[in-house]
Amino acid sequence: MTPQPLRLGPLARRRLVRLARQDAAGVHDTDAQHEQTTTPTVAMLQARADAYARREEERFFRGMRRELTEHRMLASALRHDLDAYEERLDRLPDADRLRVAEGQGPAFEELRRLERRIRRAHRRSGDLSARINNRFTAAQLRAARMFDRSDEKAAVYWGALRQTTSGRVAPHPPVLRRTGWLSSRGTAVDALHSAPGDDLSVRAAGRGPTADDDRDPRRTDAQA
Repeated sequence: MTPQPLRLGPLARRRLVRLARQDAAGVHDTDAQHEQTTTPTVAMLQARADAYARREEERFFRGMRRELTEHRMLASALRHDLDAYEERLDRLPDADRLRVAEGQGPAFEELRRLERRIRRAHRRSGDLSARINNRFTAAQLRAARMFDRSDEKAAVYWGALRQTTSGRVAPHPPVLRRTGWLSSRGTAVDALHSAPGDDLSVRAAGRGPTADDDRDPRRTDAQA
């Protein structure tokens, strides 16, 4: 996240200064040695930012429940079809393999239908993944902005607290902890379940070209 300029108005600043004066009585000299010293106001800022992030996360799952369910079911069906495709190829007699390579016979038609279904599932899965990840990123940004604003408040409050206590607190305010889903790597779909494309990558690494590879001579839609 890129840093943003301070956006706190004078009313918010005065309130934070007032809270700093109230909390100053509970600050001890030994607190200056601990960077992670907290105060009721810092705890309040942390709790509010956590609650906002939790609401954003819950709103995301409520709003995308149908898409997430469809993607999960689609991923399961796609894995099944990919396994079926590989199994049928492995069980083809040599005579049928020749006819498939020539684009003829019942085995060729069956494999072509299955491959078309796999391709449709891949396209739909890509559309769903893009929609899910866009909404997830938007939720992340909204929650992160709340934490950024809370950091600004903590900085103003801590400066006033340090001034009120004549430097008896640490030079820097405690760092507000971000919730785990704001710092997670990858995408929303990656976090929920592995994408169907993972199966293709495993097959490509372990068993040669896949049916989705233009260079694969086994493709049922390849030109003879």
